[in-house]
Amino acid sequence: MIIREDFKIIFEVNTIGSIKAWKEGKVDGVPFPPSVKFRCTNIESKQDIDVGEREIETIVDFQVNCPSLESAVLLQESIRKKRTNNESILLSGVLPNKEGSDNILKIKSVETFEDFLKRNKIVLGVQSDKK
Repeated sequence: MIIREDFKIIFEVNTIGSIKAWKEGKVDGVPFPPSVKFRCTNIESKQDIDVGEREIETIVDFQVNCPSLESAVLLQESIRKKRTNNESILLSGVLPNKEGSDNILKIKSVETFEDFLKRNKIVLGVQSDKK
């Protein structure tokens, strides 16, 4: 829960990898709501003295909390349609973090579910036309 919000970042996800809807549950005794998580990867080239050009991946998981499992399933399908249509997803979040020894960056949406839908012109169950 954010106590004070002096900044936020709007992330533009251009290429969406895996998409997963999750039901509510508990991890280490901490409850979490239903959500949709989707992944993207940036690849950059760096020169290495020993092997020459090396490709480095930055993997990011984005998470949008949902009011119910049903809404998470519908959002998952809407994001899949956007991926099929090569449409970007915009998500308002804060700086990414890593959890434990996992090298995947995690970004949770800080906007309401409804605001996320509006920002991305998503009507659950129906994909709105690209403008």
